[in-house]
Amino acid sequence: MVSTQEAVFRASIAANVPVFLKGDSGIGKSAFIRDYATASKRHLESVVLAHKEKSDIGGIPTICEGTITTTEFAVPGWGHRLVEADKGLLLLSEFNMGEVDVQQACMNVLQERQVGENTYLPESVAIVLDGNPPERYATSSDLPSQIANRLLHLDWELDRQAWLDGMASGWPTATERIIDDADARTDRIAREKSLVLAFLDAHRHFIHDQPTDPAREGGAWPSPRSWDNAIRVLSRIDEDATDVQTAALRGLVGRAAAEAFMRWRIEAADFDLRAVLDDPTAEDWGEHHPSKTLTVLGAVSTFAVEQGSLDVWRDAFAVLMHCAEATGRKDVCLRSARLLLSRAPKGAKIPASAEETFGPMLRSIGAWR
Repeated sequence: MVSTQEAVFRASIAANVPVFLKGDSGIGKSAFIRDYATASKRHLESVVLAHKEKSDIGGIPTICEGTITTTEFAVPGWGHRLVEADKGLLLLSEFNMGEVDVQQACMNVLQERQVGENTYLPESVAIVLDGNPPERYATSSDLPSQIANRLLHLDWELDRQAWLDGMASGWPTATERIIDDADARTDRIAREKSLVLAFLDAHRHFIHDQPTDPAREGGAWPSPRSWDNAIRVLSRIDEDATDVQTAALRGLVGRAAAEAFMRWRIEAADFDLRAVLDDPTAEDWGEHHPSKTLTVLGAVSTFAVEQGSLDVWRDAFAVLMHCAEATGRKDVCLRSARLLLSRAPKGAKIPASAEETFGPMLRSIGAWR
């Protein structure tokens, strides 16, 4: 059985969101990462920041002679090997023990996946950091806010029972725990995006709430970037695994925003996207809270434009038309109607009923000519 912390770790890797494992020394963080790399058939490169200089990350300036002599930063050996690998995992170990300038040199790696001058790690390479809690280890420091906000923060704890069992009867071999990265279905991405956007529309202070306390700045806090990461990670987590969802969100947007979202989600997420597209009457629109209506319509329209299918686009418009008629609230449909109209697939014709229902309101805000 996969633990909550491992499930969050796997979802972060699958979503290509860098994850920071923070925990006490000696509890097996590095061993877990090595085992994971083996089980998922990823080439592992471990870069220990406590022993590195800035040039070990960003590359050493190298003279390139040609028609014009230039200087470029060479790709470090670990970067070259990861670029060449079919699948890889970069471990930036003891990250918060590294000097500040070495941590800052990792910014391009974490955000742009850039190594050297003009080389980029492929999407098949996952990025993992590990470190110790600064409140307990004098040699560890709080992360700079601009780095912290790019990560999923995962407090790693020792599973004492699992350790006792492993020591007594042996540990699973790599062949016994082959790991396949979870793919996110397009309907899950659309669903999670609509849930997050509807929540933030109703709780706008959570869109960006950077702490002023340096210690909290070095952890998870809500920003447009961390919410975008949250959508990607949530789409890789089983919809029934609320403990995993909550742990992932706490590590991305902080405890307050995560718990507020999860409380709100209980009601708002109670719908079947494909069932609604097949039959708009599957939802009791008249009984919805406006935030749930926005969530369902957002999922429908986002899924339709991402699919790019003319049939799905037509089905999505049918849902909007039925909702507007059932609720008498054309305004709650406007955002989704605007998205469908702006991303209509080739050959799409706007229904006359949609022109009559949404045309005047969309033209009044300059969204439709």
